[in-house]
Amino acid sequence: MEENKELTPEEVKERKEKLVQYYTEQVEFLTVQLKYETLVTDIEEQRAKRLQFQVMVANMLAEEPEEEEAEQPRTLKRS
Repeated sequence: MEENKELTPEEVKERKEKLVQYYTEQVEFLTVQLKYETLVTDIEEQRAKRLQFQVMVANMLAEEPEEEEAEQPRTLKRS
């Protein structure tokens, strides 16, 4: 194991540069991932809207039950 030692100014500078390089690479990756996730979300939202409209159209085109059947209450037969 490495003992806790004081870093030289050069070592501190080197570590900072490595961290900046690492985060820069990650930001590039995360930006691409964000674009991908945003597009996938937009696609899913559009699919949901399309399905909702299809259900609305199907409900509008569906035949309504005949009025006679709807108005007559059902009764139980006695034996």
